[in-house]
Amino acid sequence: MSPEQWQRVSIVVAGCALVATLCSIAVSQILLGLATALALFQWRERRFPPIGWPLGAFVGLSLLAVLFSDSPAAGVPQLRKFFVYLILFALATALRRWVEVRWILAGLATAGTLSALWSFVQYGRKYAAAKAAGVDFTLAYIADRTTGFMSHWMTFGGEMMIVLLLSVAWFLFKRDWRGAVVALLTGVALLLGQTRGMWIGAGTGIVYLVWSWKRPVVLALPVLAGLVLALGPATLQDRALSIVRPRGDLDSNAHRQAMFRTGIAIIQAHPVLGIGPEMVKRKFPEYAPADILRPFPIHWWYDHLHNIYLHFAAERGIPAVIALLWMIGGSLIVFLRSARRTEDAERRAVLHGVAAVIIGVLTAGIFEYNLGDSEVLQLFLGLLVVGYFTTEV
Repeated sequence: MSPEQWQRVSIVVAGCALVATLCSIAVSQILLGLATALALFQWRERRFPPIGWPLGAFVGLSLLAVLFSDSPAAGVPQLRKFFVYLILFALATALRRWVEVRWILAGLATAGTLSALWSFVQYGRKYAAAKAAGVDFTLAYIADRTTGFMSHWMTFGGEMMIVLLLSVAWFLFKRDWRGAVVALLTGVALLLGQTRGMWIGAGTGIVYLVWSWKRPVVLALPVLAGLVLALGPATLQDRALSIVRPRGDLDSNAHRQAMFRTGIAIIQAHPVLGIGPEMVKRKFPEYAPADILRPFPIHWWYDHLHNIYLHFAAERGIPAVIALLWMIGGSLIVFLRSARRTEDAERRAVLHGVAAVIIGVLTAGIFEYNLGDSEVLQLFLGLLVVGYFTTEV
């Protein structure tokens, strides 16, 4: 094949690998492996976003954390997760034309919309099942929420947040009504999914977008949020109130406090390299403060600290977290500057959208280990590539 034909095949495969994160991680990773192989064949045109130093530092420190942990073999699953970082290389090598960015965004919007629509069906079925069984729907639903095409509601919530922010940006800055439709559907799906951390992340991202679009309109956002809660189902209102009004030991607020205190204890004891990937779940009882309830209630423990900053620092040390924030924060600064300078509506929409995604993910990361999900991580990294490409064209 000619170089042009190689590029066309590469962008189709790499783009589909990114879009497939909203549908199936297995399909996505198969496509990612193929996209990477295709990128390797394009020796003269290989590319990588300008984040090599911080990314290299993060990977290197992660490897050291594994080597110096009490059980290096336990950290192997986290090393395998670095596979998804290949999207940076594969997509950057394949992406050449602006129209390809449009294809990728259209694919994400379509997959996100379909996943949202399927979650509505799931919600209806769960409500009918709870009513037929005569059980409290709120309590039953919290333990088994809508997941769309994903296997867990946290992953689904993270993906809906990302697609929502991209579509809001497309609507505000491109003035395309299709962005409003996608934003409405994914926003409703996010609300019904009741992942509070993603609500907060999405809210922060939307505030940024509206502020960048028309600052006075920001004042209307609290009113809009109040109307959504007032008109929403009782389960939505209960979930929102639980942020500031916990429901005792049945609420997740208590275990997040326990996770936070335990994470701080681990970091204080191992500030440089942490205790090693996958070791937090093994060492948690050893570092949990003495006054924390024992045995730990089963609904408290999900093998991570519900905070990307705490968890990465506990696993891999403070320097690794600094490297990660260097990579993400440096990208955010580049996108913010470029968004202010460009006069093209589409490029401005993409740059503001990717910046909003970064802001949303970093904010939600205070409450959830969202970058620990391979699907969310791969989607996030792919959008960094899209952002850097947009700054160049």
